[in-house]
Amino acid sequence: MKTNKTGKVIPFTQGASFYMKRGAKELERNDLIAAIAKYREAYERAPQDAEIAIALAEILSQMQRFEESNRILFRLQADLEDAPAECHFGIACNYFGLQDYDRAADSLDDYLEQEPDGVFVADAEDFLDLIDDEEAMFETTGLRGDDDYEDNAVTHYARSLMASGEVDYAIEELERRKSQTGKSVRIREQLTIAYYIANRRDEARVIAEELIAEDATNILANSTLALAEIEEGNRIAAGARLDKMIKRKSLEPEELHSISVLQLDLGRFADAEKTLLQMLHVMPYDENVLHKLGYARFMQGDAEGAKASYQKLLRIDPHDTVAKYYLNQSKHAGNSGKRVNAKWIIPYQVPFGEAFRRLNHLNRMLALPHDELNRVWTEDAAFRNLLVWAISLSDLRVKKSMLSLVFTFADPNALGVLRDFLLRTDQPDELKRVVLGMLKHLGAKEPYMAYLSGRWIKARVSLLKLNYKLPASYEGVMQVMLQYMLGNCREECTIEAAKVFERYLDSLNRKFPRISAAQEVSFAAALEYLGRLGCGETVSADEIGEIYRVTKSRFRNALVKLEPFANKPEESKP
Repeated sequence: MKTNKTGKVIPFTQGASFYMKRGAKELERNDLIAAIAKYREAYERAPQDAEIAIALAEILSQMQRFEESNRILFRLQADLEDAPAECHFGIACNYFGLQDYDRAADSLDDYLEQEPDGVFVADAEDFLDLIDDEEAMFETTGLRGDDDYEDNAVTHYARSLMASGEVDYAIEELERRKSQTGKSVRIREQLTIAYYIANRRDEARVIAEELIAEDATNILANSTLALAEIEEGNRIAAGARLDKMIKRKSLEPEELHSISVLQLDLGRFADAEKTLLQMLHVMPYDENVLHKLGYARFMQGDAEGAKASYQKLLRIDPHDTVAKYYLNQSKHAGNSGKRVNAKWIIPYQVPFGEAFRRLNHLNRMLALPHDELNRVWTEDAAFRNLLVWAISLSDLRVKKSMLSLVFTFADPNALGVLRDFLLRTDQPDELKRVVLGMLKHLGAKEPYMAYLSGRWIKARVSLLKLNYKLPASYEGVMQVMLQYMLGNCREECTIEAAKVFERYLDSLNRKFPRISAAQEVSFAAALEYLGRLGCGETVSADEIGEIYRVTKSRFRNALVKLEPFANKPEESKP
């Protein structure tokens, strides 16, 4: 818009309601991509507007981006004292999509309790009936009986551990479950993958060959062996194995994904494109599928087709710096020459050279005076996006450094980044417990929603009454204990367990021995055991050990340390 007097352009900024209306119109046309672009514009202008937040969460759920949808709803609940009950219903739908059926049922109960005459009451009741109906759930999910559900939960947890770099812990979880149900195909398939990632190739091969002996067409086992053959330089054997795999019909998305990775690794880009287009029908908005499709197309010289994939990703999430990188690469078709492998990689992440350049840029920014750095953080969305990207890297030192930097900004944007980090399934528990302490220090309202030890939980930091700071691992003991006890035990038992831990901590005189992640869990298990005994409940050590998935030896070791503090010492008589 220009003024009559000067002819200068005056920026014309639309409000949140404008973009909300535009998004609703796009949704009426069933154009989810256009709709989400408008809803994001509205949300960024008014993140605490319940109607806008719920609309964005709903469309993310329709796109099968369940975790991001939940993050929007959890943040709304944290920001608003009177967040709509509809949030619970949306969260339940997302939990169901994430195959966390117990949490889905809990959220449905929360909705019905908060709004017994609400719009979604009939839907919520039908949903609960489905979850309670074993046959209906089998038809819907393919799972039947307690063993199937437990195997499913363990494999999902193991995948999240592997995604966060905690491969050894994933192996421990899978081995524990395998010792209970040695014939579970699902558990053994994931264990094969975990062994391979951990460079325990011989163990991976043993289980893969065992699975193939039972079913020669097992895709995940064959994929693991084929990847090993490629690594050994035996591409002919890997190719022959792949040829047999693709003959199998009715493949699941996870199996198609494994096949597409092998096809890309072996340079069969046209075949990979066909496989990925099959997946795209089922998962049309998935970032990994769209990236691999873009990769396959670019390697065939189809730069325009590659650009389309990354443009789609950026319309879904304009803050996606990985998509921006590959879109820029797609615009330079001449790059498909000798150095293409330095600029394109199969996993959905930027290659090493680009990551190095970005981290150098961030290091230069850190040299700015603090006031100037604060200004850049406040005004420059690209800088904030780059920090969020750095937090997603696998290097723990980089993550911790970037989280500490975000913490220093101490504004609503920083709180949002820290809260979102707690809810990501691909980030390590160790750092999440550090972030819990950061939020507490910043005065953020409790409870904090977090994904810890394979469960979405409401975490509190303030149950212990101490006048000194605890190391993150000891805070972690409390968080693990609370996630299991809150909602499952009487409150007085939780308080009693916390008192036991408080007395133990006081006895250390602020000299805290280092404890591992596994010890955090075993300490938490022993505390629940002692807390429940202390408030008069009858419970066995074996029962608690099974719930927390800790070995008997670890449980005993923790109990030896904590049991002396289970009863208050008698006051000395005069």
